[in-house]
Amino acid sequence: MTLRKTNPPRIVIVGAGAAGLNLATRLSRSLGRKKAAEITLVDENLTHMWKPSLHEYSVGTKGSDEEISLLEHSHRNRYNFRLGRFAGIDRDRCMVQLDPVNDLHNRPLAPLRSLPYDILVLAIGSRSNDFGTPGIKEHCLMLDTPTQAKRLQSELLNLFLRLETGALGKDHSKININIVGGGATGVELAAELREATEQLAHNGIDRLRDPGIVHIRIIEAAPRVLAALPEKVSKKVTRHLGELSVTVSVNARVQHVTSQEVHLADGTILPTTLTIWAAGIRAPEVVGTLSTLETGSLGRLKVRPTLQSTHDEKIYVIGDCAECVWPEKDGFLPPRAQVATQQAEFLEAQLTAHLAGKPLRNFHYIDRGSLVAISQEGAVAALMGKAIGTVTFEGWLARRAYKYLHFQHLSSVQGWFRAVVLTALGKAMRRVRPRLKLH
Repeated sequence: MTLRKTNPPRIVIVGAGAAGLNLATRLSRSLGRKKAAEITLVDENLTHMWKPSLHEYSVGTKGSDEEISLLEHSHRNRYNFRLGRFAGIDRDRCMVQLDPVNDLHNRPLAPLRSLPYDILVLAIGSRSNDFGTPGIKEHCLMLDTPTQAKRLQSELLNLFLRLETGALGKDHSKININIVGGGATGVELAAELREATEQLAHNGIDRLRDPGIVHIRIIEAAPRVLAALPEKVSKKVTRHLGELSVTVSVNARVQHVTSQEVHLADGTILPTTLTIWAAGIRAPEVVGTLSTLETGSLGRLKVRPTLQSTHDEKIYVIGDCAECVWPEKDGFLPPRAQVATQQAEFLEAQLTAHLAGKPLRNFHYIDRGSLVAISQEGAVAALMGKAIGTVTFEGWLARRAYKYLHFQHLSSVQGWFRAVVLTALGKAMRRVRPRLKLH
């Protein structure tokens, strides 16, 4: 493999999610500070939110003060940040093509342009898969990006305010919120939403003091929620959801959705005030335009065991948008934050070897288990390892483990000392202000 004669070589990372921001931070500390490479991170957002926490942002239990400014972060870590929406790749010229980004008033923030690269890393994440179901795009909210999380937060608060003031009308004495998809996102969102309604009841939305005024339902096509996790975890989570008065409908496939109803394949019609789609993922649509790269299931980009794309050794792909073989399971790695984090950690050393012309290693994923949050003080965990097998536990300890995952991510991108300080400040602030964002 040969690199262009640039000094220093240019590494461009597209996507500031868990994988992209983690990798940019690591490379800036190991290669950037030594001027062994020029690191550039590209994203269409100015801030980073940890995707596993989007359900907390979406209901207001986490505020925008916990976002990471990419401008400030790039300056502090000495890498380049470029605002832009990924549009494609000119492989012959080694250029990343970026579409314009506009503000809320459709005024340009960043123009159409291209960025040169010597090594390109695609970490553009995933988007919800609507499976072509009629009515989803028109009538459902989704939870893939910080922008969507903020929109959902606004829609929920406005809905509860209309209920309180009577603006919903006399025919809307009850709110029905349907969450389609019983994976981790749907389950955690339902639990967090129930807690948010209880918090709002103590912060001026008096009608929410009636626990039956908001009916929350999870609709899952599989025989159980969290179908990809051990059955023990699924049963415990289902029990917890019942304790939170969240209805779980399994073996329920959505046929189409309207503004007021969710129609199931068996003919059941469920009334809905708000429908949130969290059923499955696929690669972003832009991946389908990369005709010179090989795609696989769910529209993801196929990669070699080295995490290089199958058709171009200068292009690496990590995170949800990568289809990486999982030999131990005779399949492909799942789109999970744990995978993205391990790939970012691995790629730091891999790219260092690439630049030095040394042999590349194959990526090996270690499945350490799963954690599912059920409200602020509850969680269910399944830890995995060769020595212990699969061990499940729940409650306070599992919740602490869940919070530690977020702390690990924070320390990887902010530094250990800064993560400790920010975590302590966050705890202190929650003691002196409402835990729920009310605007």
